[in-house]
Amino acid sequence: MDLEQMLASVPLFAVLDARTVRRLAQQAVRRSYAAGATIVEQGETGTALYVIASGRVRVEHRDGAERHGLNELGRGDFFGELALIENRPRSASVVALEETECLLFVVWEFRALLKEHPEMAIPIMNALIERLHRAEH
Repeated sequence: MDLEQMLASVPLFAVLDARTVRRLAQQAVRRSYAAGATIVEQGETGTALYVIASGRVRVEHRDGAERHGLNELGRGDFFGELALIENRPRSASVVALEETECLLFVVWEFRALLKEHPEMAIPIMNALIERLHRAEH
């Protein structure tokens, strides 16, 4: 599956036309992570949205020396969306559970795309709501 097809299959981007998906594919930065690698660290400044192209990750929250697993994500899932909404340190760490490839979208480029296609905000809001409910339970 090529990059454009993969992006079009991600629920976050399903609302976009082919031309916009092609532009998004050109903006994507591919990064690979070995199993056990920390992809983002809680407390760091968020500068990108990540879409998982392959592999699996664990989202963890650090409370002192303890780490609490919050969620596992796989192909087509995304994280780092809070960096799109607010300029605050990352609220959790994300660690690769296996060899993982992510597509990174720089926040300012992604925000411009979001302004052009505000309907993309709905899957982001749905993901945030789901994560809030999971955190409550």
